[in-house]
Amino acid sequence: MNNPMNSIVTTGFPGGAQNGTSAPDKGKDGYRSESVSPATSAAASRLSRKRLLALETELSDLDWQILGTICRCRAILGKQVQRLYFTGRTSKNASTTAANRRLKSLSDLGLIAAVNRKVDCRSRGYVAYIYYLTEAGEHILQIHRHDPEIRKRNIEPSVATLAHTVSVAECYVLAVETCRKEDMKLTEIQLEPDCWRPYQGSYKSRILKPDLAIVTEKQDWMSHEEAWYELRWFIEVDLNTEDIQTIIGKCRRYYEYYKSDIEQRLHGDVFPLVAWIVKTETRKRSLIRHIRETFPQYPRIFAVILPEEFTDMLRDELEMEECICPL
Repeated sequence: MNNPMNSIVTTGFPGGAQNGTSAPDKGKDGYRSESVSPATSAAASRLSRKRLLALETELSDLDWQILGTICRCRAILGKQVQRLYFTGRTSKNASTTAANRRLKSLSDLGLIAAVNRKVDCRSRGYVAYIYYLTEAGEHILQIHRHDPEIRKRNIEPSVATLAHTVSVAECYVLAVETCRKEDMKLTEIQLEPDCWRPYQGSYKSRILKPDLAIVTEKQDWMSHEEAWYELRWFIEVDLNTEDIQTIIGKCRRYYEYYKSDIEQRLHGDVFPLVAWIVKTETRKRSLIRHIRETFPQYPRIFAVILPEEFTDMLRDELEMEECICPL
């Protein structure tokens, strides 16, 4: 790992192994899927290290931000990139044009690629093409960040994996958008694997693997001193692909982690609220009922919400009594 191009790591997404609850096709080294994208492989093979070093000096700060975000999210919709970086244009059409032009430029350079099929991202209800880093895009970020240059053979992810990944990216984008308000601050947001939490479980070491960890601050307008208070969440995106009992099993791991007291010792006796985001009201009611029946009298660390309730939850403006569980 110390020398450039010494090793090849096969992953479903650039960026290494991840582990979302609702994402299938999970292997020991990350996500697997059906085939290598020919366009990605061809583009990457044309970019030597010498060419990448030359490109490094040509890319703008905005290019690096976009590449870094795609790396963090592993895959992202063009519309999500537009909402993150192109909101200051004179019109929505101008914003869309600018975003598309920038993405096309990075794609023409062989640093990103669009998945060659459309994926239904049901958490927001639209269908769109998805971008991810090519091997060359991953490599140029390693060079730019002075990271070990590990060659990664990128495999185009499956539809179900993409749907989950883009839904998690949507939570990331919504958190950024929500905290653009003057009374909100996005203190910290972690995606996998940065949000993972190691702990000592029953008889062995375990790792809790949320989809995201979010910390915000909100101004308390009721306070005469206009103080700020902190809010913490673990986010789990459910696309109805997992059996309820699988989710209950993960809830048990959250309680194991809660009992470890690690989070509370680090953050002033506060444990994050674990928010399960589900697609339908039926799924929401079912999951709430199962959590309440399985964990009676346990600490109330879970909330089950719909996608349209996510922003209000972040703003601490959602009526939580009906979705908090257990009782």
